[in-house]
Amino acid sequence: MGRPKKCRWVEAEPGVTFFKPRGIPLRALQQTVISVDELEALRLADYLELTQEEVAKKMQVSRPTVTRMLARAHRALADALVHGKAIRIEGGDYRLNQGKFLCCLCGQTGEVPEGENLSETCAECQGQEEEVDKT
Repeated sequence: MGRPKKCRWVEAEPGVTFFKPRGIPLRALQQTVISVDELEALRLADYLELTQEEVAKKMQVSRPTVTRMLARAHRALADALVHGKAIRIEGGDYRLNQGKFLCCLCGQTGEVPEGENLSETCAECQGQEEEVDKT
């Protein structure tokens, strides 16, 4: 029996969940699926040009996991483009990052209570905390 999957941290839900070739009704197209966490890995690595190590840290997973997520997402995108398929974005094992902090010294994460500001120090290492997403 394998290890349980770690939840991936995603900054926000995607605003758009379908892309399709122009001029063909969606019902007439085959679809390929990209999960929300795979889209987040693509956004961080390909759009924001972060390294896989930086992506792994932001998503709270290992670097090899990021490599596998990117490979699956790239394969799905290539399949859709080459074969004229629609791309559906859904599912995945993820949690939204909102209201979280990440300590820049020790990597410890925690939640910021709603309506409160970030505290000055990390409870684990007593270092300064770096905000991941406070919205």
